Amino acid sequence: MENPRVVIDTDVLVDFLRGNREATSLVNRLEERRFLLATTAINEFELYYGAHKSKEPEKAITLTGQLISKLVVLPLTSKSAIKAGHIYAKLERQGTPIGLRDTLIGAIAQTRDFGVATKNLSHFQKIDGLRLVSI
Repeated sequence: MENPRVVIDTDVLVDFLRGNREATSLVNRLEERRFLLATTAINEFELYYGAHKSKEPEKAITLTGQLISKLVVLPLTSKSAIKAGHIYAKLERQGTPIGLRDTLIGAIAQTRDFGVATKNLSHFQKIDGLRLVSI
């Protein structure tokens, strides 16, 4: 891959914020390999939602903002919404839905030709053709 790009999922970002060694190591390896590091607007929502619910919301919100500012944040576009609708309907018909937010994250990544770095392989591997990077 000429310009490797990866969406970092919420679970990895939360672990990174908490100083988890595996998450920190993964992010460092991706940076060393010159990956373009991104997340999605859906992940950004999940991070701020968690920050507002935390025991120290002001600190968590500040740390979240600092982390987000270092990443490319991919928006939900019409193209990714159409793709997400297709994925969600297909998985629902198969009886294997993964949840709306993960569907949106996967569709955003896939339509922009990004892989996804996540610990939640059981959800994201259900999206046909989505490149995954596990922690």
